[in-house]
Amino acid sequence: MKQSLTVLLISLFLSGAAVAEIRDFTNKDGKTIQGELVDLRDGKVRLRVSGRIYDVPVETLSAGDQTWLNEWDLKRQGKDEELYFSETIFEDDFSGEGFKEGWGHYKSESVVQDGVLVGKTIDINDHAGVDNIRFEGRKDMEVCVKFKFAGPTAYRFNVWFDDKDLKESHAGHVCSVAVSPTEVSIQDAKTGNMRLDIREARQAGKELDAETLEMLAEKMVRFPVDLEGSEDWHELLIRTKDDIVTVSIDGEELGELQSEGLAHPTKSLVSLTTNEDDVHYDDFVVKAAPLE
Repeated sequence: MKQSLTVLLISLFLSGAAVAEIRDFTNKDGKTIQGELVDLRDGKVRLRVSGRIYDVPVETLSAGDQTWLNEWDLKRQGKDEELYFSETIFEDDFSGEGFKEGWGHYKSESVVQDGVLVGKTIDINDHAGVDNIRFEGRKDMEVCVKFKFAGPTAYRFNVWFDDKDLKESHAGHVCSVAVSPTEVSIQDAKTGNMRLDIREARQAGKELDAETLEMLAEKMVRFPVDLEGSEDWHELLIRTKDDIVTVSIDGEELGELQSEGLAHPTKSLVSLTTNEDDVHYDDFVVKAAPLE
């Protein structure tokens, strides 16, 4: 009797954990049916309607249903972070004739060629080439971009988050992620090495005291990577949330930095900074948590 009761409790628990999703689904022609969601894969949603199974292409459903299915799928995969960064600010796959409207440039000779952005700098001794986009300020953001080091002078690039109204930091720099074939670093620029008084002291040739140097050491983290000798494409994913920046490459999380300056509430510019030439970029996407 005790064993039968245990089996019954387990059965009840399992059945409760797999509660069916039953809802109305509407196609693009406005026709609605009520169905039980069985599965979602390969661009098709499997529905049970009146005891029969149907595979329905997701693209034939209403925009609202497609959004709901995407959220359902992310939740079941435990990808709640992707739901959090739900507002697309800007995206460019570089498939057009040139730069998509919205791009700005500084000291850059970058070009769009053969479906990719080819990063180039006018004079690296003056300033690295910057290709950027501006938007309404956001606090928590996600940037995803594919990249490859396509030549011997392609030794590093940075993704910068700035706020040009920020006066306490040089050029409004908030934070940066730098990527080279051997290392990825994350830095808090706002309260670190781009803090205006610190940068001005260094520009003037002054030595920083031990306390300041110790503080600066806590404003950056470095992670080794092995991308050397490879011209393969890789995917960089950066997420800023509150005072933490997290970095992943090719789906593998490298690590994070927690620092007060990262929580700056109005990051309003994202740039790709190429040091010095021939870093190629593709599928550039900037997302944010929606404004409350």
